[in-house]
Amino acid sequence: MLASYAEHVVVPADQVAAKPAAMPWPEAGVLSASGQTAATALERLRVGAGDTLLVHAAAGGVGTFAVQIARAAGATVVGTASERNHAYLRELGVIPVTYGDGLAGRVRDAAPGGVDAALDAAGTVEALEVSAELVADRTRVGTIAYQPAADRLGVQRLSTERSTARLAGLVALWEKGELRVRIQEAVPVEEAARAHRMVESGHVTGKVVLVF
Repeated sequence: MLASYAEHVVVPADQVAAKPAAMPWPEAGVLSASGQTAATALERLRVGAGDTLLVHAAAGGVGTFAVQIARAAGATVVGTASERNHAYLRELGVIPVTYGDGLAGRVRDAAPGGVDAALDAAGTVEALEVSAELVADRTRVGTIAYQPAADRLGVQRLSTERSTARLAGLVALWEKGELRVRIQEAVPVEEAARAHRMVESGHVTGKVVLVF
């Protein structure tokens, strides 16, 4: 089923959780995928109350979940994004900074007490190099993207570890109003090519969803 679309799939019982009646199906699909990736990453980076977390591509699919889960856990979050997404990040309780030249200095200004952990959801060398510069313990820096610089810098390569417990935890946050699912557009599967072009533009806020 890799690199394909399907209207129905067979899933092990230990990989599912009940969908709340009030949760739309597109949100449920996004929560199961990107939400669990974000939750796995924060667990591996040991993010908790009192930490300051830096998230690169904070307004994207995984980033949007990561910043909210971290905030719910009691962390302060600094997130990189283009200026057009800064207001959105502030709504989520995030301190936004613009990526690009001088990023490390802007993060230091936003987090004068230092950065404890960093999650790269952007997949750029800049994101990892700045993270490694700012975070003393490189085991608390990780990337979800394929980025060869991760090995050179000695930071974690992160992937999704899905489970019923993890998904149920995300559902509980959603039910408490502590986790918003941002969908930029729900696209009919017949227009999958257009959905891919939107994602490849690098300017999606939240997720693009294919609807059967």
